[in-house]
Amino acid sequence: RALKARWADGMNVESFSPIRAQHPVALIDLAEAMTPEAIGSFTTQTARLAEESGGRVILANKAITSMIVPDESAKESDHAIRVLVVTDYPTGEAAEVALAKRRNEDPQFTGGQVRTFAAHPTGRLESLFGRTLPRTLGRLKRKHVPEIDDAEEFETLINGSLILGEEPSKARWVRLAQCAGNRPIWMLNFLEFAKRAIYADDPQRAAPAAPISGARAYRRYGSGMISSLAAVGGRVGWSGRILGQLEGRDDGPWHQVAIAVYPSPAAMMTMLAQPKYRVAHVHRAAALPNPLKCCHNRKCLTPPHSPIRAEAVARPD
Repeated sequence: RALKARWADGMNVESFSPIRAQHPVALIDLAEAMTPEAIGSFTTQTARLAEESGGRVILANKAITSMIVPDESAKESDHAIRVLVVTDYPTGEAAEVALAKRRNEDPQFTGGQVRTFAAHPTGRLESLFGRTLPRTLGRLKRKHVPEIDDAEEFETLINGSLILGEEPSKARWVRLAQCAGNRPIWMLNFLEFAKRAIYADDPQRAAPAAPISGARAYRRYGSGMISSLAAVGGRVGWSGRILGQLEGRDDGPWHQVAIAVYPSPAAMMTMLAQPKYRVAHVHRAAALPNPLKCCHNRKCLTPPHSPIRAEAVARPD
């Protein structure tokens, strides 16, 4: 749901209102158009302030390219994203303290350059399901994933990944492959669910007999695509329910954020071409009127001592 924003000194002071002070909270930062030096300073500061507040850095990734941009009027801002940082806090109060300290220490990292969102992290059981099940399923039935080094094979991969004419476009796949090569990628998805799922194009006849919400349709998508994700060696890296936007350009009424991890761009394209995935994708298309996808490649942007999982190096699904 959209929160009615009341901004004070550039920060939405109402976005913490739905957060229970003693419940876990994550902050998602999308920093735009920074120099390499500023990026290093921003991630170092964010990691330090998180630790001082009892939190930790979940991931810090260098942005590669935006794959799907829902608002063309704001595409320059979306394409200007340079880094994604996700920090996790034991309580909403701790997150608010860390963000206030950042604003006081260095105003350049507030306002227009950084978009900050608060999210409630997915519960442990569901999170374990997203991480562990793909690994188990992947051992049972693995799909061959080619490397991106042959022009003809790469062209076939791209053509197979174009689903129902939806973005990402061919040009964006080429850009992703040029930047990431055969390295792992993290696909950041900002999700806005339709009040009522719209099955406008349903060649698979997957639409339910009775109307359902967009959120429920997306859950059907998640259940159907997990084996396809596993088959190419992918997994769910992190997910959470958006509570509100705290800073930066108004980005819209997002409901959920999910980060999918793939061994390479070719792995993601291979997944999209699978018949089983395409059946599940019908539910995704019906659920999301305006998805935003951005791709990241893990780089060690924070100091070596920072508590970052060292699983991948490479903004959405």
